[in-house]
Amino acid sequence: MKKTLLAIFLLTAFGLKAQKYELSKEIPFQPGEKIELKATVGFIRAAEATFSVSDVIYTINNKPTWKIDINAKTVGVFEFFSSVRDNWGTYYDTTSLVPQQFYRYIKEGRFRKNEILYFDHDKDSVTVAKLHKETMKLESQKDHAIPENVQDMVSGYYYLRSIDFDKIKEGELIVINTFFDDKQKPFAVKFMGREVLKTKLGDVNALVLVPMMKKDSLFEEDNTLKIWLSDDLNKIPLKVQAKIYVGYLNVELKNVENLRHPLSIIE
Repeated sequence: MKKTLLAIFLLTAFGLKAQKYELSKEIPFQPGEKIELKATVGFIRAAEATFSVSDVIYTINNKPTWKIDINAKTVGVFEFFSSVRDNWGTYYDTTSLVPQQFYRYIKEGRFRKNEILYFDHDKDSVTVAKLHKETMKLESQKDHAIPENVQDMVSGYYYLRSIDFDKIKEGELIVINTFFDDKQKPFAVKFMGREVLKTKLGDVNALVLVPMMKKDSLFEEDNTLKIWLSDDLNKIPLKVQAKIYVGYLNVELKNVENLRHPLSIIE
């Protein structure tokens, strides 16, 4: 089940220029927030993912930061064919809303990849440290230039949650600068509008987004992915649906804890 849950939420786009957006006056999340998702292919359980914000504020580069982790794993029959244990995380500046540090530890079958990104926004640079796949010892590091206010692939999603969608027009493309795989890559989604979505927690007002991405080894068609976020100050993921080569992938909200704002459930 490689490149599934994390590929869904941590996406790259192409040929686009990032813009600045008006943000909500209130932060959409808080320490201790936890979002659990489950993925199925057809009727078969495939994977689970957890988005969690630590209940501790960490100091990185002399800045207060939230520690945010995304953990994904295969389950059921998919665990038998190709086990996945992925952890992506960021230390996200509570004031400037940029990452101070990013890490990813990838275990997918026999494949391993470990790296840490150290951001220096005063110098518009990032140091990418590659770690040994087993011992985690430093193997190499390299500096890269980055644009102002760049995000990583985790903080980019939390920045997206901060955008005031009342100021976004239906059909508008949202583009956020990110740094990923040793280079700058824009993260882009199209705002398709609003609708009511039936969820485990009830009927919820939702924002509908389509990430701009090309057909690849996972997705069968261009821009085939569709994401529903709660249409409230939280903007948590409610559902993801995509046509992939082995069928239809559905990701649905399983549980939430410690949301900062009321969820937009229709009574």
